[in-house]
Amino acid sequence: MNIPRFLQLYKEGRLEEAFESVVMDNPLPASTGRVCQHPCDNRCRRMSLDEAVNMRDVHRFIADGVYKSDLFEPMTERIIARKLPSTGKRVAVAGAGPTGLTAAFYLAMLGHDVTVYEAHQQPGGMLRYALPEYRLPKSVLDQEIDLIRRTGVKFVCNTRVGYDLTLNELDNQYDGVFLSVGTWKETAVDMPGVELEGVMHALSFLEAVGKGEPVNLGRRVIVIGGGNAAIDSARTALRMGSSVTVVYRRERKDMPAIAEETAAAEAEGAHFVFLAAPHRIVGEQGRLKGIEVVKTRLGEFDASGRRKPVSTEEIQGFKCDTVILAIGERVDPDFARAAVLNATKTGTIEVDRFTLQTSRTKFYAGGDLISGASNVSNAMGYGKKAVRNMDRMLMGRNRMPELFREFEHSQSPPDEPSLSRRHHSGCLAASERVKQFIEVEVGLTADDAHEEASRCLRCDIRETAVR
Repeated sequence: MNIPRFLQLYKEGRLEEAFESVVMDNPLPASTGRVCQHPCDNRCRRMSLDEAVNMRDVHRFIADGVYKSDLFEPMTERIIARKLPSTGKRVAVAGAGPTGLTAAFYLAMLGHDVTVYEAHQQPGGMLRYALPEYRLPKSVLDQEIDLIRRTGVKFVCNTRVGYDLTLNELDNQYDGVFLSVGTWKETAVDMPGVELEGVMHALSFLEAVGKGEPVNLGRRVIVIGGGNAAIDSARTALRMGSSVTVVYRRERKDMPAIAEETAAAEAEGAHFVFLAAPHRIVGEQGRLKGIEVVKTRLGEFDASGRRKPVSTEEIQGFKCDTVILAIGERVDPDFARAAVLNATKTGTIEVDRFTLQTSRTKFYAGGDLISGASNVSNAMGYGKKAVRNMDRMLMGRNRMPELFREFEHSQSPPDEPSLSRRHHSGCLAASERVKQFIEVEVGLTADDAHEEASRCLRCDIRETAVR
């Protein structure tokens, strides 16, 4: 995303142009403005002064300012007007998660006839079926998908590519195919007791809750893991009336979950046990009764850059009614075999790292299907990169730059940095939000968003040296 551009446009009071800048760089701005792990903070030079500019919440404010107002219809027409003429090429996208939705948007904008095949009843992928309502209201996601649909994208749901529709059929019907089916298989757990009633995987749990299916957790829940799925499971279980303990094998600072989400879970009443790993699940007559964990200490650094947990052989027991395993997701190994594509040892699909082309000429792949479980910004980045290369394959040249127009705005950096400190999204009190599934983060106010945009130092501006 061209972040300084949309910040400057909003700073100048040009909401519509700021939205166009945002959505042409990121077709899911309201969703990512709520759930992205905001890696852009690490690149913000404002950090050398105080804190990074809150870019995520500003582009959420810009997106909400259009999606939740009368500006939506005229802005949608403005975006559609940027479409390139029809190419006569037909392209299929397998998977309607953030990667597939991103690819579909840009393919349609480039003038291709795009059909997205989705295994679930509705498009959205993990955004719809793994993220709880309190983090991402589905009405927000629906409106973003509506904009993508109105660019000409067709959605065919309840259809599993590789099973209901083979890759050979896609090869025969389309000029290009993009695969982005995601990681919907939970990582296998080799531990006694995982077969007991009351043991479930995080993704299955979150999906069931998202679909409104009945889930009986009981009074005490143990969540195993330290990623976003673990924290989402813990906060969801709290809202369902259970007491929750999260068990993680490393220290808090090592958790891959978004730090503010972990803090929110703790404020809502979740308990944390660090330096502990699951040992065995205890049951009676096929029903879960408790779990034993082994205390760990940190050893040498591993490939992840974190110290490896080592067992101390000291066992601690917890009584519980439900154990939720949140220890990772993987690509369905049957998909690669059914698709007749080269795969890695971990089950991800092999691609050319520069073009994202698979071992089949017409087929490209991206997102978690090639990287393993990742995050929404990485997933969308793959979709965008793949489209650039697919379109070049189909049309013989790089046409992506033709989609983006130039914006006239100030190119002067501030004389002095704003004295304002980072503004954070408003949030419901923990005692209130834990009682219900309504959205927790209420976003920035208009004044806060403007002040936050004004904190940008405009490090994108290059001064011309005078000889």
